[in-house]
Amino acid sequence: MFFALLISLISWAQADVSSRLERYAGRYAQTASAPDRIPLANDFFGYLLQIDYIDEPVAFPASAHIDSVDVNVYYYLAEWYYGEGAYRQSADYCARAAESCTDHVDENSKGDVYSLLGAAYFRLGEFDKAADALNVCYGIDSRSGNYDQVSSTLNNIASVFVAAGKPQEAEKYVLEAIAANSLTDNPARRAVLFGTASEMYRAMGEPSKSLSYALKALEIERERGDSAKIGVRLSQVANAQLGMGRIEDAGQSLEEAMPLLEASGNRHSLGICMNQTGDILSLEGKDSEAEYYYREAAKIFFGQRDMYNEQHAREGLYKVLKSTSPDEAMLHLERAKLLHDSVYRQETAEAISRYNAIYGIDKLQQEADRARKQRHTFLMVALGMLAVVVLFCIGAWITYRRNRRKTEDYEQERRSLQRRYDEISRRYRNIVMDSLPDRNTLTDEDRSFLEELTKVIDEEMEKGNADVESVAERMHITPRTLQRRMNQTLSLTPQAYLTRVRMQKAKFLLLNYRDITVNEVAEKCGYTLMTNFTRAFVRFYGIKPSELRLQKTNTDFTPPMRRAA
Repeated sequence: MFFALLISLISWAQADVSSRLERYAGRYAQTASAPDRIPLANDFFGYLLQIDYIDEPVAFPASAHIDSVDVNVYYYLAEWYYGEGAYRQSADYCARAAESCTDHVDENSKGDVYSLLGAAYFRLGEFDKAADALNVCYGIDSRSGNYDQVSSTLNNIASVFVAAGKPQEAEKYVLEAIAANSLTDNPARRAVLFGTASEMYRAMGEPSKSLSYALKALEIERERGDSAKIGVRLSQVANAQLGMGRIEDAGQSLEEAMPLLEASGNRHSLGICMNQTGDILSLEGKDSEAEYYYREAAKIFFGQRDMYNEQHAREGLYKVLKSTSPDEAMLHLERAKLLHDSVYRQETAEAISRYNAIYGIDKLQQEADRARKQRHTFLMVALGMLAVVVLFCIGAWITYRRNRRKTEDYEQERRSLQRRYDEISRRYRNIVMDSLPDRNTLTDEDRSFLEELTKVIDEEMEKGNADVESVAERMHITPRTLQRRMNQTLSLTPQAYLTRVRMQKAKFLLLNYRDITVNEVAEKCGYTLMTNFTRAFVRFYGIKPSELRLQKTNTDFTPPMRRAA
């Protein structure tokens, strides 16, 4: 009881801090005058000192250039939200900081901004934007000659490639990052690099190498005594052990890791461990136990908007539910397909190609510098570059074939899912038509018109275009004509009928598909804001969406339709 109260108080305090920081940010952004923004910035950093977020007081003189002030304010806001797992807010504030990175801002600050921006986009699964930000960061670090920063940025680049499903292309970045780190005295960074190497080799199908690097990283963290990082490294050890088929060892590693991650508040890594535990239980045939871990992981990553890891959880739920709850399993597969398409879209491939080109230019320049000093090595360099091109082409062809097979598999699953979803839509639209007043007195023409109208509304809801104008356009009539036709048919306004259809779909999904969150139901009914959906639902049914699910029977709460004047 005490610990639950303590956790509640901590959560309340964090929410209060976030709320106050948001108010500071709002006032700062709305203040157009540069001289007026500097006192606000000083107040902001005074508050950060008050809550012990910074160790030393920060005060900008009146002569400070406003670009430098803007960068610091927005960067610290972004850093706070990143630490809280609010990666979208972090990316938004970091993007504002990047806009202010003019010549008046020092190179170190610019490097910090673009490094954090790349990390935030990476957490959001927006790998193309992550690669663009880290490209700028790498250029800054290379000019500085700071080997520690260079190794950090190269590690981040490698992480992008691993997450984007191209671990072979990550290897050169990881190995160079480790080489750069060897010139520094930073064991914490070395552990991170070994962790990335472990994940990379696991993805490349080399679990022995993966385990070797994971154990090296774990050994460093145990020596440092960082329990939170020990949890992360244990997760990587478990990942490698899974790749080697050492299921029991992996389970033990995860059992040690999860309490450490939960105690440290590292929800992201905890979610990854839950996905791994679900994988183990699924392999052991314990589908009902695996379901619990996959669901918890899906909640974490949905809340953090981490599409990459949420896709893993949704695919796991599809696998363990497809035999016992096929309808629910297909909905998870649909979500996984949407996440897959978002993560591996064309922009990602283009960004990776740009990055390879930029990295290649840097390497060619280095080789040219060496060639001027040692011209007798030119032939060896040329042959080496030719071999790289040949190997790259072979790798690209293999990757193309693998991705094509995966796309075909997904397309087959998508068609199966579409057939299932068409059946769900048909059932729901029949319910709408059966609930119409005086339905037995409708002419065949009227019924045909209303069936087509209901189908169009359903399709527009899925697109987020649930308004009279969009529906009328799809029906190839004007809004006025639609209103006249509805008045003649049901004595209803188009808006009243549209609202009724949306609400009945919401109730249908809430009562029949309990795996779908209320937020997802709102989206499927054409609402972008949860508050608008809740208000509309309460007005229509007199009960909140979450309360409806507590009803034990499928009682029809539909009130009489509003008649047109």
